[in-house]
Parts: sequence; structure tokens; C-alpha cells
Amino acid sequence: MITYRYYHGKGNGPSPGADAEQIFKHLADLLLHENNLDKSLDLLKRQGVKERGKGFPLKGVQDFLEEVRRRKRELEDSMISSNPSKMEDLKRLEKLENELRRASWGLDLDKVNPQAIQEILGEEGHELWKYLSGVPRLLEIEGFIEKQGSKFTLTPKGMRRIGGEALQSIFASLKRDAMGDHEIHFHGDGLNLRLEESRPYRFGDPLHLNLGQTFMNTLQRQGHSSFTPGRKPPLTLHPEDFEVFQTEKRVRSSVVLMLDMSGSMARDEKFFAAKKVALALHTLMQSHFPQDRLHLLGFSSYARVLKIQNLPYLSWDLDNPYTNMEEGLLLAKSLLQREHTPNKQIILVSDGEPTAHLEGAKVFFQFPPHAKTLAKTMRMFQKCASCGIHLNIFMLSREAQRIEFIQQILRLNRGRVFYTTPHSLGKYLLVDFLSMKCKWITP
Repeated sequence: MITYRYYHGKGNGPSPGADAEQIFKHLADLLLHENNLDKSLDLLKRQGVKERGKGFPLKGVQDFLEEVRRRKRELEDSMISSNPSKMEDLKRLEKLENELRRASWGLDLDKVNPQAIQEILGEEGHELWKYLSGVPRLLEIEGFIEKQGSKFTLTPKGMRRIGGEALQSIFASLKRDAMGDHEIHFHGDGLNLRLEESRPYRFGDPLHLNLGQTFMNTLQRQGHSSFTPGRKPPLTLHPEDFEVFQTEKRVRSSVVLMLDMSGSMARDEKFFAAKKVALALHTLMQSHFPQDRLHLLGFSSYARVLKIQNLPYLSWDLDNPYTNMEEGLLLAKSLLQREHTPNKQIILVSDGEPTAHLEGAKVFFQFPPHAKTLAKTMRMFQKCASCGIHLNIFMLSREAQRIEFIQQILRLNRGRVFYTTPHSLGKYLLVDFLSMKCKWITP
């Protein structure tokens, strides 16, 4: 059994109003879709942040536009004759409507007249507009983003928050959906890590002594029975007084997460899901398995190492849209061979079979896949297996030809395959990762 003690959210509902935490959470989701922080900030200001049953925690440009249009319609309906004062009001509404309409398209947001908003929508509307305009500065003050030149970038705090949110959403989904048990496997030497909890010592336990609790047990046992006024009672330790810290055995491992960046990953939010899971896995390993090593690499027509800080901005490869698994596996194998640990694993996230391989320095592509492409990819899977590298494949497709290809791989390699969807990828991947990492040492 896996006990999900590794991440616990606060469990509280969203706080009223649009604070920086809520706004950044919404911005992070936009960023993973849009791959551009400035574009995501612009989209955030246009859309606002809406919480179910909470009204408008952050009113967006489109909300202001709808309010101005509503007032314009009401004014037009109430006009019986060409009243000069109402005609002037109508012109001001039309002018503000045009400014907001351009802003809703992502144009000239800074050219919307705040004074016109104050005159037409009142002081409350003016305050909401100032709040909306100051969102980038608010997130900057809170340390989530920073200005570099003319562009905004994520800070380390922002990166950690995105990964933490991704991890929390995956574990929240696990608790809600109650996935079945996953088998636990071990390979290599484990590492005993001391936990904060302690328990009574039993013969044969490692002597990770909780000295404070041991003395407290002695004091409680002796109580006041040996107390004499003016004389300090001696402490007599008995075997049953000893308490030791509990330990947890974890295996140290090196992992390469291979992300398919070919053109087909653009469909059905597959690459969005893969990025989110990569961020969650990185956060989990940083916070709970710091002795482990995670490498990220992307493969399309070519394979390359990815930097975790660039992950939120990555998109599928439009210029090199083919699926060259062979080079991805070759690069993954070379990364793992540099690591001094017996526990090496490749996690491959893809939605299809290989369609390309290298011929010298050039990429050969054919769809349906050429027999040579399949053969070269199979040989690379076999080489990884012969080096003692474990392989887990998370396949975002159930098409017949993909299944046949995967079955051939499994006959060559001792790995496993999970047929999943973009929405359940995180659950399967992280549960499988934890099942190979964690075991409670029970007395």
C-alpha cells in the first residue's frame, strides 16, 4: 500500500477576493497552455479570474466591456427624444466601449481612460480597474514573477509554486478517485531516513535514540515515588523507557523523463498534461527525494536535454514534428551511464510509435513507420535493457498499431506500459514512481 503522506493541501476553500495566490494559480494554468508569460498575463487581464459561486474575484476587461454595453443598452432604451445630455452620455459610453473592445482583443490596454471608467462605472468600478491594471506589479511584489528587460519571467518561487500546485492537484485527484493499489518493487541498496515520529525500542532496532522522549518516559515511570524534599532523585533508566526514531527506507535512483514533443502531442492537451506532470515530478523529487537525480529530455525529430526552468514555456516542436525515439533513448542512456547508482529508470511519455531515425547527420522520416526505423528503435530499447535500465512507458493512445509496437518492446525489455489519457497521466505516473520508491519500515 502507498500512503500519500508526501503532499497534503490545506483543505480550505478559496479565500474571498482576488488575492495574489488565486491570481497566480490562474496565471500558471494559462502559462502551461500558452507557453509565454507576457501573453498569459495579457490573457489573464482580459479574462479575469472567476470562482464558482463567488462572483468576480478579479474582474477582467471583458467583464468591464459587458457592463458598459449593458449601460449603453439601458440608456438607448430610455431615450425617447434626442436629449442633449443623454446624447453626450451615449457618446462617452460608445467611446469607452471602443477602448475596452480593443483591450479585449489584446490591443492598447494602457489606452483605456481610467477617468472615463470612474465617471461611468463609479468609484467601485474605478478601484476594480486599478486593481486589474496593477496585477503584474502585485505578482512582482509577491515574488512570483520579475521583470527582465521588457519581459516578465518566473522567479524560483513562482516555479516552485507551479510545481506544488500541479502536485497538489494530482494527489487531490488520487484521493478523490481512489485508484487501486500498486505493487511495490525494490532494487539495490536502500537508504534509511529518520522520521520525526518515534516508538518504543525493540531488540534488533537501529539505535536512533530519541533522548528527550526516553528521559520523559523515565520521569513519568518514576513519578513522585522517589521524590525526597531537598534531594534530587536519580534517574534510573529501564529498557522499556528507550524510544527510537522510526525510519523509512528509500532507494536512491536516477530518472530520465522523456517527453514526446512531436506534432501529434499538440492535440487533446497532451503536451500540456506532460508538462504539468514533469513539473509535479520535479517538485516531488526536490521536496522528498533530494538524493535522487531527475533528467528531462524532449524528443521530436531530434532529442535534446531540457532545463526545468524552461519547462513552463516549452511547446511541441512545430519545426521538427517527427517522432525520433531512437535518438531520445540514446541520449537518455548516455545521461544515466554517468550516474553512480544501480537504480536507473527511463520514463517515456508519448502518444505514438517512432516515425523517424538518424541516417548519419540527417533525419529519415516516413509514415507509416519504415521497417528500418522500427528496427533501430527496438535495438536501442534492447541496449537500454542490457545496461540495467528499467523502462516505463506512458502511452497516450490506444490505436492498434501503437499497441503492437509496445508489445514488441515489452518482449525485449523488462519494462512496463501504462495506457492512459492526458487527464489521468499524472495519477498513474506519480503513483508508479512512489510505489518504486517508498516502503514503511514496520516494527
